[in-house]
Amino acid sequence: MEFTNPKAGGRRPAEAAGPEGPGAAAARPVSWQVPRDAVPGRNLALLPIAEVLSRRDAGTVLLDGRGPAEFTAGHVRGAVSIGLRGRFEECAGAVLPPDRDVVLVGDVEIAAEAAARLGDAGYDRVVGQLDDLASVLTAGPELIEASSRLSIEQLAELHRLEPALQLVDVRTPTETARGTLPGAREIPLAILTKLPDALDRSAPVLAYSACGYRSLVAASVLQAAGFGDVADLLGGYRAWEGAGLRVVREATPDTAAAPEVGARAAAALVDAGALMLDVREPGEWQAGHVAQAWLLPMGQVARHRSDLPQDRRIVVVCRSGGRSAAVAEALRAWGLDAVNLSGGMTAWAVAGLPVVTPGPDIAGLVVHRTHPLNCETSIPALIGGVVMPNARFYVRNHFETPRLDPVSWRLEVKGLVERPLRLSLRDLHNKRSETLVATLECAGNGRSAFDPPADGEQWQLGAVSTAEWTGVPLAEILDRAGLTTEALEIVFRGADQGNVGEAADPIRFERSLPVTDAGHSGSLLAYAMNGEPLPLEHGYPLRLIVPGWYAVASVKWLTEIEVIGSPFTGFFQTKRYVYETERNGTVAREPVRLQQVRSVITQPSAGQEVTAGDLLIRGVAWSGAAPIGKVEVSIGSGPWQNARLIGQQHRHSWRWWELLTRIDSPGETTLRARATDLGGRTQPERPHWNRLGYGGNAVQNVPLLVR
Repeated sequence: MEFTNPKAGGRRPAEAAGPEGPGAAAARPVSWQVPRDAVPGRNLALLPIAEVLSRRDAGTVLLDGRGPAEFTAGHVRGAVSIGLRGRFEECAGAVLPPDRDVVLVGDVEIAAEAAARLGDAGYDRVVGQLDDLASVLTAGPELIEASSRLSIEQLAELHRLEPALQLVDVRTPTETARGTLPGAREIPLAILTKLPDALDRSAPVLAYSACGYRSLVAASVLQAAGFGDVADLLGGYRAWEGAGLRVVREATPDTAAAPEVGARAAAALVDAGALMLDVREPGEWQAGHVAQAWLLPMGQVARHRSDLPQDRRIVVVCRSGGRSAAVAEALRAWGLDAVNLSGGMTAWAVAGLPVVTPGPDIAGLVVHRTHPLNCETSIPALIGGVVMPNARFYVRNHFETPRLDPVSWRLEVKGLVERPLRLSLRDLHNKRSETLVATLECAGNGRSAFDPPADGEQWQLGAVSTAEWTGVPLAEILDRAGLTTEALEIVFRGADQGNVGEAADPIRFERSLPVTDAGHSGSLLAYAMNGEPLPLEHGYPLRLIVPGWYAVASVKWLTEIEVIGSPFTGFFQTKRYVYETERNGTVAREPVRLQQVRSVITQPSAGQEVTAGDLLIRGVAWSGAAPIGKVEVSIGSGPWQNARLIGQQHRHSWRWWELLTRIDSPGETTLRARATDLGGRTQPERPHWNRLGYGGNAVQNVPLLVR
């Protein structure tokens, strides 16, 4: 594709060159006045938008060096994206014609760097910089346009719905030899810009590269050349392959597509014991799903493949069948018996099959207070997937929710450190990240079962949820700051604050960890939750995650980390979140730390009527001290029966279990479940009473009526 703009009238590059180009005086169709203003530090003219567009129409290349998010949100029509924070010189060499003028149309603040780096790469035809991008972006659509970037989930759906889709791999032959996406055409970036008829302008195009940088360059080049329906793939080949989805390799024989079943056949499989695996996003799940289906978004399937049952057929479902087809293929490649529900939830609904729609008893949270917001996940809503959707993750607040500006927000690391730090959100995003699946539980979960009643929020059993957290390891930040030899504890301060008790002045929420625990606990400074930026109610823009500990240690809205040389005595460290009991006439206090071992029955629910005969009992269990070793279930006054643990053992995450048993006698009965971790800790029959009602982990009783 020759890199030309149709508006240039087919001029040869030399004829369309700017004032400094060969033959400019004779061929230039417009008289351009060079403004007196220039980019600071460079002899680079600041050009008004009218002149920029005139030069573009005459053949000048418009180059935008901003980041992907800024470019795709809005840019000057016809601009090419080559972000400065990527392989700038390499991509400039691949797509910029050496005999064409260049005008920079990104931010003025980065113009000097862009021009200098182009000069270092041998391009000396930069003739100016757009003077006021901000004003242009607020203008009408005749001046600006946006770009489309698709996720791997959207690509999977589009692949199935759009047979004319042109999927283009712009990586080098060395890279593509290691694998490509199914159906892709291999056209390296440097060649793509020079082949005039390589692609059909009337059909949609989606470009991808290794991780998304070069594909955005390619998409912008195509868009500038007049292609109307162009997008690129977020995360590129790595995101697709990392999700465990099928790739094509020369040395590996191609695999057959996964078998497909219709909606009614899928329903029959589920009734016969198959697992329905819903690979949509949490928001789609909440709009309606099949009862008892597991929620596991497509991008998380590969990471949690060991949690899927090896001995059951799996029916994979999404909205229309595209994502589920890709996932079903991957599952079969891993040796699992998976089929795809053709037509997805759309076909299921058209067939008139039952769909669970969100309601206050399923998808909503059980609200205890609104100021500050405190709500727990309903027990039926605990049924689902490996992680809890963000919208149904329990919320525990002590004060009103602070709203922090992510641009001006800073994390300050101070105190007994050799190198105090002040980090922006961008600084943290640029560091090595880790992802951790961890269960968070409020220390007061189950408080309503205390007898006599204990002070505090009367939580049932839903103040617990599991999420996939992504961020920077705390140990790396502490290592960078350098703790002094006097360091004893590390205090974490949130931005939330308010009055407590009779104190006149407001206090901030703050907790401490001993230095030994902070450095070796696997703690994370998390900025993402289940693959999305932290929701506001869960600590945006940054929170601490201390796996295995009660969630009070995982401070939200984190703004300060202070290293101190003496025990911390803050209100939430010594007056709250302590096990306070009376022994021999004296009050004993022990700090709340690791989560107690616990099991919760999620199915059937309390008070439910069931039919005599086979009964499936399901639940979830966890412990902060050690992985779950076993779960036992008792029916009525009967013996304890061992439940089957589902999925792989995770150090800091809950584990699902189930028991298929029988109840033959009609009437009222009670289910009970108790968990034991690998450290030998077992749930007690009654909670260990303490004044503030923390750590209550007694065996749960679920009454049933058998018909």
